[in-house]
Amino acid sequence: MEELLRWWARWRGIEPEPGAELQFEFANFPSGGLGMLVLMACALAVLGVAFVYRRDGHALTRGQRIVLGSLRAIAVLAVIALLLEPNLVTVKREVRPGHTILLVDTSQSMTHVDAWRRDEVQAAASAWRSLGVADPATATRLELVKALLGHGDGELVKKLAAKNHVQLYGFAGSIDQLPLLPEPQKLGPDGKPLPADAPADPLAPPPLPRLDLARLHADGRSSNLGGALRAALDKSRNAEIAAVVFVTDGRRNAGPQAAEIVRLLNQRKVPHTFVLGVGDPSETQTVQLARFEAPAKTFQKDPFELKATIAQQGYEATTVTVRLVRVDDKGQEQVVRSQQVQIGGERAETLVEWKDVTSDVPGRFVFRAEVQPPTGEAIVAERHARSAPVEVLAEKLRVLLLAGGSSFEFQFLRMALIRDKTIDVTCWQQSADPKFPQDGDEGVRIDRLPEERTEFEPYDCVVLIDPDGSKLTPKFCQNLQQHVVEGGCGLWWVAGEKFSLDAMRPTAASFPLAELLPIVPDIEKAEREIIGYGKVFKFPWRYLLTPEGEDGLGAKISRIVDGRDQSKVLWSALPGFHFWFPVLRSKPAATVIAEHPSPEFKRGGRGMPVLAMQNVGAGRVLFCGTDETYRWRAIHEQPWNRFWVNGIRYLFEGRLQAGNVRLRLLASDEKLDLGDAIELVAEAKDEALQPWIQPTFPVLLEHDGGATETLQLQPVAEAPGSYALRHRPTALGNYRLRPQDKFGKNVEIGFQVVAATIERQGPMDRAELATLASATGGELMATPQALLQALERIPSRTATDTFRTPHAVWDGWPTVVFVLCVLSLEWLLRKRFNLL
Repeated sequence: MEELLRWWARWRGIEPEPGAELQFEFANFPSGGLGMLVLMACALAVLGVAFVYRRDGHALTRGQRIVLGSLRAIAVLAVIALLLEPNLVTVKREVRPGHTILLVDTSQSMTHVDAWRRDEVQAAASAWRSLGVADPATATRLELVKALLGHGDGELVKKLAAKNHVQLYGFAGSIDQLPLLPEPQKLGPDGKPLPADAPADPLAPPPLPRLDLARLHADGRSSNLGGALRAALDKSRNAEIAAVVFVTDGRRNAGPQAAEIVRLLNQRKVPHTFVLGVGDPSETQTVQLARFEAPAKTFQKDPFELKATIAQQGYEATTVTVRLVRVDDKGQEQVVRSQQVQIGGERAETLVEWKDVTSDVPGRFVFRAEVQPPTGEAIVAERHARSAPVEVLAEKLRVLLLAGGSSFEFQFLRMALIRDKTIDVTCWQQSADPKFPQDGDEGVRIDRLPEERTEFEPYDCVVLIDPDGSKLTPKFCQNLQQHVVEGGCGLWWVAGEKFSLDAMRPTAASFPLAELLPIVPDIEKAEREIIGYGKVFKFPWRYLLTPEGEDGLGAKISRIVDGRDQSKVLWSALPGFHFWFPVLRSKPAATVIAEHPSPEFKRGGRGMPVLAMQNVGAGRVLFCGTDETYRWRAIHEQPWNRFWVNGIRYLFEGRLQAGNVRLRLLASDEKLDLGDAIELVAEAKDEALQPWIQPTFPVLLEHDGGATETLQLQPVAEAPGSYALRHRPTALGNYRLRPQDKFGKNVEIGFQVVAATIERQGPMDRAELATLASATGGELMATPQALLQALERIPSRTATDTFRTPHAVWDGWPTVVFVLCVLSLEWLLRKRFNLL
């Protein structure tokens, strides 16, 4: 029958889809009782035809009556069939497998180490031990999860995939596919490997995914369980969900609450929701080093200060031992200080300070703070130790601070730099009387500006605050320009409304310095609208950080408090500026840190630069379009100090690397939160000092003097010889970056990865997890074994979708010809038999 239908379909020009079935049906054939009436009418029609020929065909033989009756019956039945609209129907069936969803928490709270000391949690601790965890009190929550996922050669994933397709996600602020191992090579029926491009069997089940637990990290900065579930359900919107499995500590700090998540599960009619809590729900007694602060750079034999904050929970007043350890670049450790500290009681946090710490030798060191917890609490490095890198420089940073007049910006900055023990500042106020003694640190004061090239060598950085170009000699400006380009000296130009306009004119002696700036000044607008006698600026403007200023290389300047988000909020709240120097555009190689917020000055979708930087030769140059940052100091003194110190140290880094004119390494930040990305940049030249052109630039990234990985920096299309990569570290600690191959003088940079402050730490939130389990078919599991047993109850939610496509076979000319032929043949025979 199937072959007959396919022949008929080919004859009618119908091409069934591959794998489709063919069926014959009447489109207008009624169902139920009406269908029975149609069949009875067909039978009555045939009987009526037989009765007529039996009555009127006495003169005919029996054979003649049968032939004529059959032709009449065929004609009548054909007409009835046409009225019922016969169709050939192609039937396509598609199997839609059900889905099971696994959501694993990968936020930073999963790096927490629980105590597991109370009696009521010992059963749960023993359950984790049975999965291969030697001591849950020394394992992070993520390590517990890895033990579960790896148990029984992936037993959990196998059970989820037994009757449905499994979807594996890790979640923090959003969802990501859990890392998988490569699929094994496919084998043919003969057991030989198939080529990689061999077509897959559409009826074969998908291969069982195998998790790559070594690449599973908990580095998310927040926990948005509701958003993760919504995204996962959306990815499986065309499938029936058999079960959703949550493996989390329940410490949600973003997104919808648990009750809203339950409503979402019920709306999607998920029959099974399994929740496994990871961690100790009853933890109340813990001691940890919450923060450790150390200067990024200091100078040989200069005293500096380190601070550690000890946080405790649940302890009465008690005493613990705190140590400060120094680790040199060879890995040798030395205990610098050790002291007893009182913690507990009503104080949740205790500050420990180590003052007047010094280093007799220069170099790069890692200082580590350690706390010895009370008896009964196991020592865990992630909880009871914090480290920070400190670079001890051989000599102080030398700054020349030059100002056209006695502005507020100059006066406040002068005093701040004089007080800074890591900086030797030489001041020069151009508007002062010739006999007026210029200010500065002892031993570095001057009675005239340097002129000769050798006189600039002591200076690592020059800060020009609204400089008066008419009082600068061409020799001073040309030699300073050479000192920046060739010697790596940093240059910071702070524009003011009194002298900067004339100092930037092409005819000014200071124009060689203005040419180094990362911006093109708008001289015409400055003359016409901004600068001049009697100009008044009534309203302050807020600083608008650019994306490069928030997270890129500009973050080295803009990070005026710890934490990216906190720094961004503070910039929007800083006292604004009334005066700004108009800028036509930034230069191609410049990085704009902050812009003017007014849409009036936008060009090409970007605002007018107010704070920008760029590299020029071996040196670095900063431009600040306003001299009113002193306004911050009244309410934000520490951020103001940090802004200027960050900028001067950034300029000084160019001086440190000036010995290698072939390579410059840059990192977008010195300290970043775990989960954030850092931009790594290399600017390389060949031996002829031309841009070094290669497919990639390999660098080595070393973590805490231990594990080293190779990163391939990618070429920057618009900057030949520049290579960049946005890298996301997956572990806390200190990192060093250096070229893989020798590239002239040794160059390396460092940065530190710290825990994100937004991600809360604490015990497993059983109340949150219990609310999740209140969904229809929800269950809260106390042990991983209970979860593995429950997975066996997950049913198959595979569904079959049937698609029917009718093709009419009654409304063509062959049907009409057939009926006419039957009727004509009957008429001819009736005439032949003398019945007409």
